[in-house]
Amino acid sequence: MISRCRTIAALALLALGAAPAQAEWEGTAWGMSPQETLAVLDTARSHKPAQSETFEYDGASYMPMVKMPYTVDGITGEAALLFDGSDSLQFVTFSPEDIGQCDALTEALKAQYGTGDESGFGATAIYNWADGDTIIRLTNSPSIGICALSYGAAG
Repeated sequence: MISRCRTIAALALLALGAAPAQAEWEGTAWGMSPQETLAVLDTARSHKPAQSETFEYDGASYMPMVKMPYTVDGITGEAALLFDGSDSLQFVTFSPEDIGQCDALTEALKAQYGTGDESGFGATAIYNWADGDTIIRLTNSPSIGICALSYGAAG
């Protein structure tokens, strides 16, 4: 399970490019501290990540220090807010409770944001949408059990 979560997060990081952010997500601003995000998000809780939850990308480490239940168009799951070494919010990932809902999540995002840009490889589809200064990316790969939605700054 941890290995799959690390794979999901790694794909999300690759999709985002882990660029410093200027936009916002659900009332938070990219660059906020964990304490600031907790003050803004009613259902969020502080999370003390295990070392195994550290995500490394391009020489930087990111930790999911805040988590919360989250719903995208009726699809329930968990959002993880990831912070860099300076405790600065860099991006958010969402994982549905039921990975079998990834196709429905894809269709819901297409209905909300349009067809977007699609790329990928083999059975893995990667969708990219822009919403103002926020980039939304979904990796849908049912054959290997990955459904990862991420929000981050346009870079």
